[in-house]
Amino acid sequence: MRPIQTSKAFGAALRRARKDQGLSQVELAARAGVGRPWLSELETGKRTAELGRALSVLSALDLAVTFVPVPDPDGLTVDLGQIIDGGA
Repeated sequence: MRPIQTSKAFGAALRRARKDQGLSQVELAARAGVGRPWLSELETGKRTAELGRALSVLSALDLAVTFVPVPDPDGLTVDLGQIIDGGA
């Protein structure tokens, strides 16, 4: 699995997931409560897509976002839990 680091890669992954599930853009847009033109822009990597709507699309595809730390080239590890929890 390759990390998604750009809006274009995010959109391509969504398009693949939609097609793998045999859904048209119209069908997925209806399930997610977004417009088909907006979904098309998301799938082509429009950088200003609204996060809330993007998360609705992920939910409609039964997908979730997982945060995974990028390996440090110096071999140091990062505790993502500490970063998210503010070091608590």
